[in-house]
Amino acid sequence: MIKIDTLRKKIKYAIGEILIISIGLLIALQTNNWNEERKNAIKEKLLIGHIIEDLNLDTIHINESLSEVKRQKKLIDDLIAKVFDSSYPLEEDKIGLLRFSSDFRPITQRNHSIAVSSLKDDLTRQQIQNYFLQEDEVLDIFLEYVDIVHNKVRPYLSSVGMHNLNALRTDEKSSDEASLHLEVLEEQLSVEAFQQLLYERRLKTDALENLLEEILIKNQNLVNYLKEIQN
Repeated sequence: MIKIDTLRKKIKYAIGEILIISIGLLIALQTNNWNEERKNAIKEKLLIGHIIEDLNLDTIHINESLSEVKRQKKLIDDLIAKVFDSSYPLEEDKIGLLRFSSDFRPITQRNHSIAVSSLKDDLTRQQIQNYFLQEDEVLDIFLEYVDIVHNKVRPYLSSVGMHNLNALRTDEKSSDEASLHLEVLEEQLSVEAFQQLLYERRLKTDALENLLEEILIKNQNLVNYLKEIQN
């Protein structure tokens, strides 16, 4: 009888030990999971902060690009107006904008596209990724716009002798925007091939302007959303 009681005590003791160890392991595992979640939350908060910073930098860049595109479009509209009305006045110091292209190189997607995919919050991840997709749409039009300026407009201007070499002289006060011969430009306004270039340039410049304005609004909306979830 004594042996049975002793055996029972030993079994109870062993079970107690197992329970204590199991509970300890569960507590340790839970604590470790909590620490990992806390670390991940801190990392995500830092990531969101960096994304907001880059979005703000992109805002500055987009505004600059938009300003340049608007000036270019105004010149193209003036040139088209002069095609139909030879008396329409042109700003001679702005005609060089015809060979100018703007820029679109946002940094947010480049810096964070991989990290964003690991965000735990589905809505936040989708909001940012949708913004990146909209940026890609702008980039597609931007590349078409650049192609027209660099591979069509500039070679044409060179082929008809429209570039003004005097604009490169250090003792000349004319700006880069006045780097074309006005008289040659006015002659080309009656040439169908040049009119077709103006047509293409106008379409893509306008499309780029519209998309830049849209992405600027969506950029600010995303910044506001990210700031809200940070608080």
